[in-house]
Amino acid sequence: MPRPEHLPLDLLQTFALIAELDGDASLVAEKLGITQPSISKRLTALRRLATDSDGQPWLLLRGKRWQLTAEGRRVLGVVADLVHRYEQMERFVAGGKEGRPAVAIACGQLAASGFVRRAVEQLLKDHPESRVRVSTPRGKARIEGVAGGQFEFAVVTDSPATIHGIAKREMFVEELFHDHFVLVANPPRKSVWGAAWNGLPKDRPVKATDLLDLPFILPEPDSGRRQQFEEWCIRSTTKTVDVAIEVGGWQTILDYAESGLGVGLATRSVVDGYRLGKLTTRPLDEFEFSPDAVRLIARKAHGKQEPELTGPGDKLRRLIQLQSKQCSGADFN
Repeated sequence: MPRPEHLPLDLLQTFALIAELDGDASLVAEKLGITQPSISKRLTALRRLATDSDGQPWLLLRGKRWQLTAEGRRVLGVVADLVHRYEQMERFVAGGKEGRPAVAIACGQLAASGFVRRAVEQLLKDHPESRVRVSTPRGKARIEGVAGGQFEFAVVTDSPATIHGIAKREMFVEELFHDHFVLVANPPRKSVWGAAWNGLPKDRPVKATDLLDLPFILPEPDSGRRQQFEEWCIRSTTKTVDVAIEVGGWQTILDYAESGLGVGLATRSVVDGYRLGKLTTRPLDEFEFSPDAVRLIARKAHGKQEPELTGPGDKLRRLIQLQSKQCSGADFN
C-alpha cells in the first residue's frame, strides 16, 4: 500500500483531535482556536493527502460527525504519539511557564468529575507548576490513546484480555477498586411504583426478585451492563424487568431518574461524581450482580513490571490510587 503524501503537523494534530472528540469538527476547531472554514479546509486536505491508491481515507463524514475508517484506526496510535511527543518538545524548548511539566490522561465523564477530579486538585495543590489534560473518550479510544502515546494513562473497566487485545502491545494494568452497582430513583408522590421503591429492603442489598414491580431506565440494548442486568433478572426470576426508558450515558440515566421517570442503574463511582439531589439509592447484591473492576492502564516500562510514568504522571497516578480507595468504601445509602 503506497504511503500517503507528506502530512503537515497541523493536519496530524487535527486528525488526532477528531479521534479524541468523537468526530465533532466544531469542538476540534474550538480547541485549536481556528474558524469553521479553516477546519473544513484542514479536513479536506487531510482526506486528499491521507488516502491510499485504493481510495481508502483515514476519515469519512457520517451525518455531522467524522468517523475513523479501518485505516484511520490503524494509524491513530502512531499519529497521536507523534503529536504528543512534538507538543512535549515544544513545551521543553519554550521553557518558563510554557515548559512546565504536563500530563494527559483519559477517563469517563463522571470519573473526571469524581475521584479523578479530586486527585487532580491535590496534584495542583502540591505541585502548582504541573499542568493536566483530562480527556473523556469512550473506553476503546482510551486504550488506543494510551497505547499510542496520546495519554500517559487511562482509567477503564475493560478486562485485561480486552485491554491487551485493543492495545496490541504490552501494557501495565492495575486494579484500583471494585465499582459496585446501585439503583437510583426519585419516585413522584403517589406514583404507582413509588410504594414498591420505598418498600425495597434497607437492611440488605437488593435482589432481582425485589425488582419486578419497578419501571427501569437502562442503557441501550447493546450495552454490556444492560445485557448483564437483564440476564441476571431472567436467571433469578425467569421474568424480564419493565424497561420504561433506554438511554445512553450514566449521567443521562441519573438525570432521568432524578426527574422521577423510573429507576436508574448506575455504579457507585458514577453516583459519587453526581449531585444526588432528591435521588435515593439501593445497592445491588454483589454476589448476584458482579461489580465492575476499575483499572488504571499505562504503557509498560521496558523490561519492568511497572508503568512508563515519570514526574507529574506518576504523582497523579498515586493520587488517583488514594482517591479511588474512597470509592470502594463509601456509603451510598
